[in-house]
Amino acid sequence: MPSISNIVSESKEERVILYRKFFAELRLNRLHFQLIILNYFSNLDTPDNRQSFIKELENYISFFRKMDSWLVALKQEGLYPEFQEQCLDEIKAIEQIIQSYEGKMKT
Repeated sequence: MPSISNIVSESKEERVILYRKFFAELRLNRLHFQLIILNYFSNLDTPDNRQSFIKELENYISFFRKMDSWLVALKQEGLYPEFQEQCLDEIKAIEQIIQSYEGKMKT
């Protein structure tokens, strides 16, 4: 997550770039998490595999708890509306990607 102090000190255009980079990092992290899940599924006979998977899940949950605090700080700085606008743009882009995948899977 970009630090709130860095976000506050940037222009709106720079903040939008930071938000978009943040969303790109989230997508990349989801792909890494997908790999963790697949490694878990494919290595059930590996010792400590379950504990490793649980640790990764806990890290993922911890990240989202930190996100809550980050969002509160963003609201306190009055920057949440512009972040929310970027979220809505990201939602539209992801919905288009999903539709494309679903279309390909139907054929």
